[in-house]
Amino acid sequence: MKLNLRHSWLFIILLIALTLPPATAQAEPLAVRAPQSASVPRFEKGPCAAKLPAGLQEGVDVDCGTLIVPEQYANPDGLTISLAVVIIRAASPNPRPDPLVFAQGGPGGSTIDTYLQMLPSSRVHRNRDMILFDQRGTLYSEPNLLCQELYDETIATLNLDLEPAESEQRYYEASMACRARLVKEGVNLAAFNSVENANDIESLRTALGYKQINLYGISYGTLLALHTMRQHPEGLRSVILDAVVPPTVNFNFESPRTQDRAFTELFKACEEDPSCRREYPDLENFFFDLVDRLNEKPVTIRLKEEETGKTYPALINGDALAGIVFQLLYAHEFVPLLPKMIHTAANGQYAFLETVLPLLVFDKTMSYGMYYSVVCSQGGMDPSGVNYDDIRPELARDAEISNQAMVKLCTDWQVPQLPESETEAVVSDVPTLVFNGRFDPITPPSYGQEVADTLSQDFYFVFPNAGHGALLSSDCADSIFLEFLSNPNKAPDGSCVETIPPVKFLTSADVVDVPAAFTVLMALNDLLGEGKFPAAEMLFLFWVLLLVSSALVFPFMWLVRLARGKPARVIPQVIYLSSWLPVMNGGVLLAFALGFVGVLFQTAVEGGSSYFFGIPAQNQSLLLLPWISGGLTLLTLVFAGAGWVGKYWSVLRKLYYTLLALVSLAALVMLGMSGILTALLG
Repeated sequence: MKLNLRHSWLFIILLIALTLPPATAQAEPLAVRAPQSASVPRFEKGPCAAKLPAGLQEGVDVDCGTLIVPEQYANPDGLTISLAVVIIRAASPNPRPDPLVFAQGGPGGSTIDTYLQMLPSSRVHRNRDMILFDQRGTLYSEPNLLCQELYDETIATLNLDLEPAESEQRYYEASMACRARLVKEGVNLAAFNSVENANDIESLRTALGYKQINLYGISYGTLLALHTMRQHPEGLRSVILDAVVPPTVNFNFESPRTQDRAFTELFKACEEDPSCRREYPDLENFFFDLVDRLNEKPVTIRLKEEETGKTYPALINGDALAGIVFQLLYAHEFVPLLPKMIHTAANGQYAFLETVLPLLVFDKTMSYGMYYSVVCSQGGMDPSGVNYDDIRPELARDAEISNQAMVKLCTDWQVPQLPESETEAVVSDVPTLVFNGRFDPITPPSYGQEVADTLSQDFYFVFPNAGHGALLSSDCADSIFLEFLSNPNKAPDGSCVETIPPVKFLTSADVVDVPAAFTVLMALNDLLGEGKFPAAEMLFLFWVLLLVSSALVFPFMWLVRLARGKPARVIPQVIYLSSWLPVMNGGVLLAFALGFVGVLFQTAVEGGSSYFFGIPAQNQSLLLLPWISGGLTLLTLVFAGAGWVGKYWSVLRKLYYTLLALVSLAALVMLGMSGILTALLG
């Protein structure tokens, strides 16, 4: 089985990105980009490449355009590349003269797709313009180096239990097919590396007319920032490195070791939490026993691609599960959920995985052509000196196969190597803030310390609850960030780091499992954000409103009968009261629907993540309403049957009441299929 997780990055960003419209940017043949007579680099104002968040207006709150840069700076009069740029204006009418520029990770991730939706509402957006630009080769820039071939291979192998060597070979062939297509389209792969990328940042500064900028980099963006510090320090007022990648380290070859370290921190944190230790005792051995069982007997789950609505079977074995946990450790929001996820998977419940994995598997925003070009040009492709004897064997057993596959791919990708000087530690006096997270599975705190050791003005912080990227993960991290920006030459007050509480892991005392919770929340997000009407939820709401509307229909039918001169029937009181059962049922279901959505929305707004499993335990009384609805539905069905054999109702009334009874039953069945009706029993 090959679940394409190895090179995915910053998982929580994919979660945010999947709530946006699917990207449709396509690579253009390089031949159409003839040399320009106008000077380069230059900025050309134009329409925004991506949809703006609600409340932001182009030309008022946001300016967009493209940065035109040389394809290769050694040939400034040659072909050019266009980089998409979004400038989010400061909230203050008198912004500072030095903007904040963001550099995304991957390499190959889209800065615009990642940050455009969340930055405008953050505390970071105060008195500085924020500049997002898609690096050369990424989603909204031209040409982009997206690889549809790799996406197709992911889909084709989702349900296959492949040996590691066969899996690597298939991905090698898909990568080479992508390379061949890009070269045929005229893409010069030699133009996509960290040095050219760093030159683009300097070009962005000069083209926009800034004396200096503040540069924030995350993951690969930190390596890019370090290259910029080495090449263009004069344009940098300050640098923020978040989830640090040193130029001296090959993070691909070191990933088994960094994964092992992160797993150790996860198991240790659970042991330190009394509720986690009590509900999930000996989590480490429990997890690796599950890995062994799934390797012996994999399971198949269903993954839905939101863009097409198609559902695919996906095979999950033990190694895939370990890879999934590795990916989820990227995001601090998922760390408290992992012990529960592991135990629910051991019990044969995979709703959580079926909820979150599509966010990884069906991502189309990552530019793998850019990834391979940058990584392969960086050098250090000799894994012979890497030793995995000191890590868990479950995490190291296929490392050699993976490493050799990467060496072969880079050899055949055929891009020039950067000078050896570019792999040396960066020595700089640019004020630098260094962030790392305790649970980061790919860039551990030791990487940040290694980089900080050669910087003369560095301020280094490790956040005990963060994963891959600390900014926006806590008020403490944001406060340190903002204080540093206000005066980069002074050490920010980091005392809040010591007051961050330990991870509070999710247990049965915190959440009632409702598998449909996340689906409902995403449907609400689609409705509010894009005006998309989710079919199942809309059908349920229609049924509820149909039941409630009977409060008007029954009196109307009585008035019509009188208007037609027919005498009012004398019927038993109990039969008369039965008319109100559908109304009461509709009211109960409507109250439940509004309460359920309200609880999920409040949980999401408050930063909770229990909605991936269900609703907070303090709201479990809400789940009594479906049972009350069940009782009312049963009575409605009984009276519907009695109405047909009795003599008191007209045929029209019998038909209408039967319709209401069937609608009540259908709503109840939908609640049962979603797991809502039986949630309290679990």
